[in-house]
Amino acid sequence: MSDRVLLRLRGADGEDAERLELATSALREELLELDVERIEAVSAGPAPDGTRAVDVAEIGGLLVTLAQMPVALHELVTAVRHWLARGADSGAADRTAELTIDGDTLKVTGVSAETQDRIVDAWLRAHAPAPSAPSEPERS
Repeated sequence: MSDRVLLRLRGADGEDAERLELATSALREELLELDVERIEAVSAGPAPDGTRAVDVAEIGGLLVTLAQMPVALHELVTAVRHWLARGADSGAADRTAELTIDGDTLKVTGVSAETQDRIVDAWLRAHAPAPSAPSEPERS
C-alpha cells in the first residue's frame, strides 16, 4: 500500500483560480501540521511555449506523503472534509476534493454528511485498516 495520496481540489462553479489557489495554500499549511513527510505541488505539465517557467503547478493539486498509516490518512481526510465545510460556509459550496491512492479515488463533495461518512469510512477501511488492538498478556 502506498503512503502517497494524490489530492486534487476543484473550485466551485464560477470560483476563480486565484481564490482556489489561496484556499489550496491554506489547506497545505494546515496539512503540514499533520503527520506528513512531505507535500508537493502536482505538475500540470510543461509551461506553454514562449514562457520561462520550466514546469507549471496544477492549481489545487497536492501530492501528500504520509509519515504513518493509517492515522495520518484519517487525519488527512478529516482535514480535507473540514476544508470543504469551510468553503461551503464562505460561499464555495460546490468545491470537491479527490484523494487517490494506488489508482483508487475517493471523491468528497456536497452529498449529505451521513452518505459522505459511509463513503469515506469504506475508502479508509480499504487503504488504512484500523490498527489492531494490543494483545492482552497471557495468563497462567
